[in-house]
Amino acid sequence: MAPVAPFSYRTGPMTDPIVITGAGVCCNMGDDLDQIEADLRAGRNRTFDYWEEVAEVGAACKIIGKYPNALDDEAIGATRAQGRFLGRAARLALKASRAALQRSGADPRGLAVVFGSGTGDVATHVEVASKLATSGARRVPTTVIPKLMSSTVSANLVNVLGSTGPSFSAAAACAGGAYNILLAAELVRAGHVDAALAGGSEVGDVHFHVGFDSMRAYNREDDQTSLRASRPYAADRAGFVFGEGAGAVVLERRSVAEARGAPILGVLHGWGMSSNGDGEMVAPASNGARDAMRSALRHANLDPERVGYVNTHGTSTPLGDAVEVRAIRDALGGRHVPYGSTKAFTGHTISAAGAIEAIFTMDMLRGGWLAPSINADPLDPELRDYPPILVPQVGDFEFALSNSFGFGGTNVTLVLGRPDTAG
Repeated sequence: MAPVAPFSYRTGPMTDPIVITGAGVCCNMGDDLDQIEADLRAGRNRTFDYWEEVAEVGAACKIIGKYPNALDDEAIGATRAQGRFLGRAARLALKASRAALQRSGADPRGLAVVFGSGTGDVATHVEVASKLATSGARRVPTTVIPKLMSSTVSANLVNVLGSTGPSFSAAAACAGGAYNILLAAELVRAGHVDAALAGGSEVGDVHFHVGFDSMRAYNREDDQTSLRASRPYAADRAGFVFGEGAGAVVLERRSVAEARGAPILGVLHGWGMSSNGDGEMVAPASNGARDAMRSALRHANLDPERVGYVNTHGTSTPLGDAVEVRAIRDALGGRHVPYGSTKAFTGHTISAAGAIEAIFTMDMLRGGWLAPSINADPLDPELRDYPPILVPQVGDFEFALSNSFGFGGTNVTLVLGRPDTAG
C-alpha cells in the first residue's frame, strides 16, 4: 500500500454530502451481509441460543442471540501481540470493521475512528476481581487497562488498523451506535477528516445479563426454541432478548468517494438528538423520541412527507413499542408511514443496535424492499389503525429514518437516503 500522510486538521466547513461506502455486520444471523439481507427480506429468522451460564445463576431469561462465528486472532486479522489487548467486544468490532473496509476500499490509516460499546470489557473486570481475591495485585496481567477502559473498542481498532486520525468511543446506552456514527459524520462534515470508520459493538456477559434480567426488561417467558421470543408490536410481547452484535460503516465526503471510485451504498443526510429531561431513567417518553425525529428532519432539511420508512427502536417491551409509535405519528403529522423493527430478527444489540439497524435501513433503501416486523401477530390493539409492516414488501422510497433510544432518555434519529440522493 502507498504511504499515507499523517493525520492533520483541515480548516473550513465541507459542503459535500456524507456518503456511506462500506458496511459490515456481525450478529446472531452471522456476518455475511448478503445472506443477512436475504433473510431480512424474506422475513426468515432463527431461534435464539440457550445460555447455560445464566441458567446456572438462576436468571429468568436464559436465551441470547449469540454471534456464531470465530473471533480468535486469525479470524479477525490480529497478531498475537495485538490480541492480548482485545476483549470480545473489540474483536467483534474489528471483524465488522474489516468487512466494511473491504467493501469500501478505503485505506484505514487515514481514517477517524469513532466506535464504542456500552461498557469496557466486563470479563476483564471479573478476571481482575478474581485475581485480587485469590492471589493479590501481583498476579493481575499487565494487559488489563486497554481492556478495562471505556474507549477499549476505538483504541484497539486504531492500534490494529494503524489509523492516524482522531479516535474515541461514545457511550449512550442503546443509542450509542447511532451516536458514534453521527459524531464521526460531524468530523467529516467539519472538514477535520475526509473519512471515518464508525459504529457500535456489544457482547454477552453474565453480569450485564442479570442486570437487565432483574429489571424484568427481558422476555422471561420463552425458551430458545421459540421463533417468537423477540416480538415487537405483538399484543403478547414480553420484553426483549439480548443479542450480540457489531455494526461498522465507512463515512466519506462524496467528492472523496467519487474520486477514488468507491461504491456509494447510501447517504447520511442528517441526524437529530434529544433527551427526556423530565422523564424517568428507564421509562421511554414519546416527547423525547418525537423531538429527535423532528430535529433530524430539520437538520436534513427534509419534509416529513418524503419519509418512506422508519426503522424503529422497537425492542419488544410492553411500554416502549407503543410510546415510539405515538411519537412517529406525532413527528410525521399523522400520516401512516411504513415502519418496523428488525430486532425481531437480531434481538436487542444495545450499543450496536443503532449501527446495525442503520445498515439494514440503508440496504432496504438501496434495494427497494422492506423487511417485515415479524412475530407481531396478534397485533397490539392500540396499533390496529397504524400497523407496522407485517409481510415482506417492495418499496420505491428515497428517504428513511433509523431510531435509537437509550436508558437515561437519550434519543437519536438518523436520516438516510438512497445513493442517488447524494446529488
